[in-house]
Amino acid sequence: MSSRIRSRISGRLFPATGRMKYAAVVVLLALAAGCGGIRKLERTDTEVNLNLPSRPQSEMERERIADSLARNRTSPERIVTYRKQDGTVLYFAPTTLDSLTGEQMISFEIEQITVTASSRRNVAERNGWINLEFLVTVPAELQDKKWRLLLEPRLLKGPDTLALDPLVVSGDRFRRLQSRQYARYGDYVGRIVDSADYFRAFGDRRAFLRRLEQIEAQRNKYAEYEARLSAMTVEEALTDPDVGMFGRREYRRLLGDLQRYVRRMDRLIARRTLYRRSTAGKYDYLEDYFAPRYRYAGQPLAAPGGVVYTRVAGVYPDGEEQRREAFFQGVADSLADVRERGAGKERMRDYDFLSRAVEERMQYTGLGDERLTGIILQLGDSSRNESYRLRRDYLASQLEGLSRVDTLELMRRYCDRSRIDRNRRLDERKDAVFTRRVRYPYVEGARLDTVIYLPDKIRYRYVDRIQADEHTARLYLCLAGRVHDFADREYVLKRSDTLTFSVASMTAFVDETPRYVQRIVTRDAEANARFYFVFPKGKSRLEEDRPENRSQIEAVRTLTRALMTDPVFIIDSITLRATSSPEGSWRVNDRLARERASAVKEVLVSEFRVLYDSLRIASGYTLDERGNTVRSEAAEQLPDLPDLLHTAWLAEDWSRLGNLIEADTVLDECERLLEIIRTVGDPDLRERRIRSRFPKAYAYMLSTLYPKMRAVDFRFNLHRRGMKQDTVYTTELDSVYMRGRELLRKRNYEQALDMLRPYEDRNTALAYMSLGYDAAAARILRGLPGQDKDAAANYLLAILAGRQGDEQLAVQYYLRSVELEPRLRFRGNLDPEISHLIRKYQLFSEE
Repeated sequence: MSSRIRSRISGRLFPATGRMKYAAVVVLLALAAGCGGIRKLERTDTEVNLNLPSRPQSEMERERIADSLARNRTSPERIVTYRKQDGTVLYFAPTTLDSLTGEQMISFEIEQITVTASSRRNVAERNGWINLEFLVTVPAELQDKKWRLLLEPRLLKGPDTLALDPLVVSGDRFRRLQSRQYARYGDYVGRIVDSADYFRAFGDRRAFLRRLEQIEAQRNKYAEYEARLSAMTVEEALTDPDVGMFGRREYRRLLGDLQRYVRRMDRLIARRTLYRRSTAGKYDYLEDYFAPRYRYAGQPLAAPGGVVYTRVAGVYPDGEEQRREAFFQGVADSLADVRERGAGKERMRDYDFLSRAVEERMQYTGLGDERLTGIILQLGDSSRNESYRLRRDYLASQLEGLSRVDTLELMRRYCDRSRIDRNRRLDERKDAVFTRRVRYPYVEGARLDTVIYLPDKIRYRYVDRIQADEHTARLYLCLAGRVHDFADREYVLKRSDTLTFSVASMTAFVDETPRYVQRIVTRDAEANARFYFVFPKGKSRLEEDRPENRSQIEAVRTLTRALMTDPVFIIDSITLRATSSPEGSWRVNDRLARERASAVKEVLVSEFRVLYDSLRIASGYTLDERGNTVRSEAAEQLPDLPDLLHTAWLAEDWSRLGNLIEADTVLDECERLLEIIRTVGDPDLRERRIRSRFPKAYAYMLSTLYPKMRAVDFRFNLHRRGMKQDTVYTTELDSVYMRGRELLRKRNYEQALDMLRPYEDRNTALAYMSLGYDAAAARILRGLPGQDKDAAANYLLAILAGRQGDEQLAVQYYLRSVELEPRLRFRGNLDPEISHLIRKYQLFSEE
């Protein structure tokens, strides 16, 4: 049937207005059906049940492990014997109750999980963790194919509320709706390209490959040029067609310019030279004296006709006629030599010959040419060598640049920026699109996320571990829930009943016995401080107005005031000692240290005088009960600080310098420097030797270490107020032990063990037990004095024996602890290691 026929038939059956009414009716019915489901929940007030299992799974697992350990022991005993203090021997065997006859049968217990209505449970803390187990029962009324049920367990721990992993129960139609929404969102995300794939999606691969080929070709070419240039001499590389500094044509042109100049000057010299030296005599002084010399332009002519009869410009000492005439003859000889050397085409192609010929003719004629001078400089040896070096550096730099080409950056360059920007905008709108397209996102971190097709009761055993701390003595657990449907409606379930977990930890056995330590109290005490005052170089005057010195004076004043008002100590004397750095002469440093100590004392005396007066006035008057000011007399008067201030000095503190060198991490010559300090006795020679042998280290010490040695050390001699004896022995509480015990109570076991480890007592054993170090805990407990009379120690040993699988020893220790302390019988039900043995051997069935 064609689409036109189908459209006609549908038009007959449902006209346009009829189709709209039909669609509206369908939508209203769907909404009514959804609302009906939510309203049904409101009418029925259905709840999710939160219960406790009859036996925790972790406890049953521990019992199975304990049974396995007991069976694997070398001498397993299924009957446990115990001898009481009165000599009575008791025998215990594993028993259970026969459901048919009601008799106790010796057998193994078969575990099964049942639901109990109890909302309280005692759980044990082990190794710093608490295992919580509870049952969540979801009735069929809270399940629908169009709903999603979200259950959120909430744990109240002290002032905090912890959200445990949620449980999600979704209908199949609801899950299909979620899948469609995520598929729509996935279509959008599929259009977004990851930044690592930009080139694959937006890059011009063909152009990129062409560019890589070009770079590779250039790299090969420059590598070949570099190898070729390295194998050539400077002269060979001068006109090489590939790596030369000049082309062959350009080089011939430059040589041609030099050749033309030489020929032109030779013709000019021949034309202007009227005198030809006679071959008869070499020293024809008269004729040579009147030989014409060509004068360069700019000088006046000495005779008509354009011919100048003069000497070559120069300086000739008077009285040396013979040397003067010899000079003229030498000029004539050189000119003849130039003309003679000018012959031959081969020599006219030699640069060295041409450069000398040009320079000689320039000197002879005085006709210079800047362009030719530049050519000579350009083709000279120094220029050739420099050009050769620059050419090699250029090739090396080109190769290095081509080798460092960043492929990623090159790929980004060949990417379409507009498409990348569009992709980035898609990525920025991703969260908004998710919110719009996915109305019902998946629940992250769900402990259970299941899909139902046929509603039925669901029972889920929830197991979780909580780390113990100071707020985990009692835990409260409740369950909140919500139901969502297609129309984005929400129904909030009534909060479930609260389950209470009482946590039994080993902290109940903390030994509260106070522990004391003996402390020796001496009458005299000492307080030391170091201050750095700044003095002018080589001077001893203290500049009080400098900010550095003002801050140091204020620091001394603050410290002194605190010691004077201290309720325990009182000042006997104050000694200030000034020190200098080893720079310079020892005698000068000794004088500077002495004078600087006196200068600091002079300034502090005035400061201390004001401080003493203010404190004396403040302490001399108090207020009585009526608010009146009355004068009071102190048991010990305030010390008069100006009279108690003494000075000392040390020229060069080499011992402190040695300590600074040892602690320094920059100096490499520490050992050799310290060797000089130890072996050389004269301080001036010592410093000179360091300065001469290690100049760099000395410069560093001068700038970094020496300023730390220019200090003033204060020593406050104190005594305790009202104390007459020199030494008193006192007993006080051990603060370290108390801190460790407090950490143990707060279940901070690792830090508690760090503090309690040296004491080796019950609290130390508890810390070991809580961290799983059972062997160490058992060793300590067995070694305690009077352990056989200590109920807590026996109980803890019973737990340790149960963990190790020795059931007979565990029962014996436990019964011994109950015999010493009857209330521990009930404590045994809280600890799984003991409760397992109580049930297994029916320890108290006769009662």
